[in-house]
Amino acid sequence: MNRTLCALVAALTLHGAAVAEPPAATGWQLVGRLGLLQFIVVPEASARDRAYYDRIIETVCNDDTESCFLRFFTNASGVAMSFPLPDAVLAEPTVMFQRSAKHQREQFQWSCRLGLAESACF
Repeated sequence: MNRTLCALVAALTLHGAAVAEPPAATGWQLVGRLGLLQFIVVPEASARDRAYYDRIIETVCNDDTESCFLRFFTNASGVAMSFPLPDAVLAEPTVMFQRSAKHQREQFQWSCRLGLAESACF
């Protein structure tokens, strides 16, 4: 019984959340979760807009006292969304956001491919 419960919990954790549809006017899409890590696809037109990301972060990570880990991508080729993400989407990272409640630290980091990094990029 204990093995079955552990296997079920592991399967649910690895699968992540069901694909969520974004609010119609925002254009972004939460496509999956892996534990605390959430994967979001944004429109290419907004990929370099810091204020756009700040609005998404405020919506998704609405509790400043909890940890929140986000990875943002674009989907230039328009491939069908699935989770795990298709390679075409994984090749288009834009931003990495991390808020650690434990360390009381927040980090917003641009992808090097965008050429926007003020200091370090990933």
